[in-house]
Amino acid sequence: MRRAGVILLCLAGVAASGLALGPALRYVPRGVTDFMDLYAGGKLAFSDGLYDSARVLRTEAATEGWSSPTRLFMRPPVFAVLLWPLAQLPYGTASAVWEILCAGAFAGFAVLWPSGNRWAVAVACCWSLPAFMSVAEGQDIGFLLLWLALAMRLLGKNRPVLAGVVFSLCAAKFHLFLLVPVWVVANRAWRFAWGLCAGGAVLLIASFAANGADWPVRYYRLLTNPANNPYAGVMPNLHGLTAGWAHREVFEVAGILFAGAVVWFAVRRGSAEAGLAAVLAGGVLVAPHAYMADCALLIPAVSLNGTGLSPMRAVGTFLLTPVPYLLLMLGAAFCVEAALVAFLLGNYASGPVISRAPRLCVK
Repeated sequence: MRRAGVILLCLAGVAASGLALGPALRYVPRGVTDFMDLYAGGKLAFSDGLYDSARVLRTEAATEGWSSPTRLFMRPPVFAVLLWPLAQLPYGTASAVWEILCAGAFAGFAVLWPSGNRWAVAVACCWSLPAFMSVAEGQDIGFLLLWLALAMRLLGKNRPVLAGVVFSLCAAKFHLFLLVPVWVVANRAWRFAWGLCAGGAVLLIASFAANGADWPVRYYRLLTNPANNPYAGVMPNLHGLTAGWAHREVFEVAGILFAGAVVWFAVRRGSAEAGLAAVLAGGVLVAPHAYMADCALLIPAVSLNGTGLSPMRAVGTFLLTPVPYLLLMLGAAFCVEAALVAFLLGNYASGPVISRAPRLCVK
């Protein structure tokens, strides 16, 4: 009976998210999703046109039937190589397979995440509007959660080097993990760092091999083009909060330093788990490019807070419900940003985490 109740609760969460997105879901069966740019990236994996906007748009139009200037491939080249086999399928078939893989990645995360209550993690995934949007939009956030769950498992088994190698796969969206170096230094997690650097080196070598020696220059030009960072008003981060401000870069840098200090003191005063929760939540807040789907990273962040009642857990639970993201879609991004700041501060103020998950062996 308990399991049946949890399953019904999960289905209710998925249905609620579907109702929240409503008519926008009609684009999913047609493949008009963020998989468009991933598919084009797979097609151009071994060419110098990977970061050429005009070339990507032509490829999308020729192979997918439509194109969009807001859907350009923005991952390092090695991830285009990993998508190359899928890009050999017709677009409609590849899009359907990708949607299944994305949903499977979230299911894998729910199973593998080292929690004392896996059903609670499953319910959080099903009620998370960002998680639902990630799958519907064909984004790869679910895979980041899967790599994170595997790395956590390995840390719990005192295998930090291999955990670092697995965690390096999160470089697909490296801008969401800008606070990881602070966490590494605060924990003196040198073996984890070694694995992270080794995995990153392999990804870099593969990227140079696939896309030439000048790909970093071409990639940097793409990332710094303002046209590739649209709709700042709906970003749940400092970049969105300071949109239109004079000297916004100064405020963003100050925000990064503030979040880094919170991570540092959360580790030194609390634990590696508290620091990692701050890394995940703060990573969304300080990322230069983040949207609603990226807030799915808050699922593991909140679960790291363990058990018991506290204002921080109340804020974390609020961030797992559809409410703040409905407000975000209505233009009230400040609600999400304020909740993220409160959650960050809570990770500093809470002290050691009480959790039934395995303790992280990071050194």
